[in-house]
Amino acid sequence: MFRDWISRSLERRLLLSLLLGVGLSLAAFQIVVDQLVDRYIARSFDARSADGAERDRLLREVDIVLFAGVVTVLGACALITIVSVRRGLKPLAVAAAAARGVSVEQPARSLPLAGLPAEIRPLGERINALLQAQAESLERERRFSTDLAHELRTALAEIRALGEVGLTRTDTAGLHEFLRQTTAAAIGMQGVIESLLAVARADRIAVQRALEPFQAATVIRTQIERARLAAAAHAERIVCRVPEQVWIHSDPRLFAAILQNLLSNALQHGDAREPIEIDWLPEPGAAALQVRNPAPALSPEDLPHLTERFWRRAPQEAAAGTGGLGLGLWVVASLCRVLDLELAFELDAERRLGVRVSGFRPV
Repeated sequence: MFRDWISRSLERRLLLSLLLGVGLSLAAFQIVVDQLVDRYIARSFDARSADGAERDRLLREVDIVLFAGVVTVLGACALITIVSVRRGLKPLAVAAAAARGVSVEQPARSLPLAGLPAEIRPLGERINALLQAQAESLERERRFSTDLAHELRTALAEIRALGEVGLTRTDTAGLHEFLRQTTAAAIGMQGVIESLLAVARADRIAVQRALEPFQAATVIRTQIERARLAAAAHAERIVCRVPEQVWIHSDPRLFAAILQNLLSNALQHGDAREPIEIDWLPEPGAAALQVRNPAPALSPEDLPHLTERFWRRAPQEAAAGTGGLGLGLWVVASLCRVLDLELAFELDAERRLGVRVSGFRPV
């Protein structure tokens, strides 16, 4: 216990070294004085040696002994101090060696802090926090690049196919339909890009500092109109029951991205014959946004997988002809973490999926 207490602080080690040095000095001084006093007393009672020459020799011996004792004690103190400080700084050298190996190609999430003195540990912990943030930022950028390339490739292939087929049509009605489908595909691609950008750029600390009051119903209406442009044939089944007077304290851009992905997920994977319900649910000191839609292909065992990237119940969805690549609810979960919101899923007995985002603070 005492050894660990001393080893955690460079200041304690130096203090212990000085105490040891002073103690050795006092002990050596006591030994020398005792020897001198003993010899002085012995010689004082020896009348035959009590002449001037003998006294001078005794004084010289005293000087030599004292000087040698002081030099020895100082040397011992210096040696103990040097060894103690070097041992204390050895963990710092290990951390410095690990820091030299950190690069963009080989990012590190932390440096070894074991054995660092207490005076240096706060600096090491701060450096580790910065390294952790940097590694997470790089990971978000890599993930964003991968997801964006994956999504854009699919959307661009759809737009290209629509354009190639549209070139073969000569009737006005057919061309209008292909233009509508192309516009819907472009709107979907825009939504994907905006959602992924929101996740990639969303920094939790910066977002929490920039929260602002806004009217939730206005943002919800905007996203419903956008859904109608992208999927006109199915968007009419969206039923919104959010009061106009609802104001919340959050990020309107991220709130819109959350709702956009919830609606897109419901339109792509829900039953096209059943309504999509948007409700605003009061909670103690907060409020929740809930989107419900029929999900006959889902089972309770699927709920933990809904926020996994690119997860789909392939056999059922392939048979149903549903679209999407499984990024919508992953985006929602990521944005909820940034905004300190809770995301929950509920599948009732009628196979209606309820997605609830709770924790919104009313104004």
